[in-house]
Amino acid sequence: MRLNVKALAQAAGIFWGATLFWEILVGGAWGINTLWTSPEIAQLVASIYPGITLTVGGAFVALIYGFLCGVLCGGIFGWLYNRSLGKTS
Repeated sequence: MRLNVKALAQAAGIFWGATLFWEILVGGAWGINTLWTSPEIAQLVASIYPGITLTVGGAFVALIYGFLCGVLCGGIFGWLYNRSLGKTS
């Protein structure tokens, strides 16, 4: 079964964008420490992606970064998966 590369790329972008947005907003801007979020993880994410600050505005920058990164990685993964299947159906 072949994957729809565009759909996979969009889904991965939405998922990763929402994940980074939530992590920076809850863990960084609000400083809430839960099972899934923490200020330490938010600082790590902010150190990986340039321009992200631990504020509400930084959460929206993380949303854009996450969407673009997810689209790129999801598209590459889908394309490679379809390539590995060969030319059959």
